[in-house]
Amino acid sequence: MVKSSETVILARKPQEVFRFVADLRNEPKWHTDVDSVPQGTDPVPVVGKTYPLKFKPFMGTTDGTLTAVDVQQDARVVYRGEFGGLQPTISYSMEPAGEGTRFTRSVELHPSGLKMLMAPVMAFMVPRNNKEVVGNLKRQLDA
Repeated sequence: MVKSSETVILARKPQEVFRFVADLRNEPKWHTDVDSVPQGTDPVPVVGKTYPLKFKPFMGTTDGTLTAVDVQQDARVVYRGEFGGLQPTISYSMEPAGEGTRFTRSVELHPSGLKMLMAPVMAFMVPRNNKEVVGNLKRQLDA
């Protein structure tokens, strides 16, 4: 199993952070591996609904999906992904922190089959990428 969790304090209210990160159309603005999201995508994910995305991992652009598995207004969003043969669970949580918001992005990945051979590389890359993505969010929202 590969796990990563990154937390940052943002100078925005939890409702503002939720509104931005829950809207998948904003992903390409801060998530370096997301190339595009269809403009007709729901601004707040609907539990059980699957959303198409184009990912651009290190080996080129690929189609993928995120399925919303938990949505708690202004507090949490959890997705199950499907891209490149991987099925990560990605969660965003927001909680008040003084005048701002403590935002945490967690990724959990269970490689299987031949992908298990890549687990040591993923164990290095996933936390590094997660840190970069959360840093991008801070720069985007605190600008």
